[in-house]
Amino acid sequence: MTIVEQLAVGPLVLDGGLSTALEARGHDLSGLLWSARLLREAPDEIVAAHRGFVDAGAQVVITASYQASHAGYRAAGLTDVQCDADLDASVHLAREAAGDRALVAASVGPWGAHLADGSEYTGYPDVSRARLRDFHGRRLERLVAAEPDVVAVETIPEVLEAEVVVELLEELAPELPYWVSFSATEGARVTGGAPFAEAATVVGPSAVAVGVNCTAPQHVDALLESASASVPFVVYPNAGATYDARIKAWTADGTSTFPAATVQGWRDSGASLVGGCCGIDADGVRSIADAVSA
Repeated sequence: MTIVEQLAVGPLVLDGGLSTALEARGHDLSGLLWSARLLREAPDEIVAAHRGFVDAGAQVVITASYQASHAGYRAAGLTDVQCDADLDASVHLAREAAGDRALVAASVGPWGAHLADGSEYTGYPDVSRARLRDFHGRRLERLVAAEPDVVAVETIPEVLEAEVVVELLEELAPELPYWVSFSATEGARVTGGAPFAEAATVVGPSAVAVGVNCTAPQHVDALLESASASVPFVVYPNAGATYDARIKAWTADGTSTFPAATVQGWRDSGASLVGGCCGIDADGVRSIADAVSA
């Protein structure tokens, strides 16, 4: 079934933090390309990490393409052709791991991710629409051509960036389902400063959800309560730790699992896609799956 058909039956469980799973397997992801580096250096490890989430109950796995952008690859001394190949591989490796047990969501990370300085958690209001279109255009073409089941536009701090990616998707693949999720913070605002209620209005007709990810779980209730969306919510918070961009690591203690009542509250507030982000491991996904189905 398509993701639209599956969502008509009930909520779906997303995976957890891919970087968390890869780090637990012994990989250093502190470089510019983060988990995307392993797409060419250790593809079997990408498959194993995805499969661990599927085994834990994830019904959707998100590809390792978050940090794979042409600008980012150039900064790392690689070529556009190598980036194209890794974007293709990200979908194919996720498909290999998912089999017929899970859908594949192609990750589209924000412009700020290629800077590798935590900009997705602070925003960048001076980046123009034209620059954002140039940044996202070719990578979206490659990801769409790889035929994912859905596109995950994620950790977006700026409403303008979300608008640009939605425009590009509607031009490139108007029938392809997608969701948009923002990095958000206290005060029911996305990290770029706009109210989440405003951000939640940017999605178009092919959207299956809008919401938040890589956001501290304690902020989610207020965010969902603040907004009225034309589609269900997607919620996949991080563990609630603090990210230090200097050392590219989460430095404060968080929680790798969410209480069942918390997950059920998100579901009851309209979240039809629920999972975890950084710091949420396979056990955390298993607990989410149990809570969603209860």
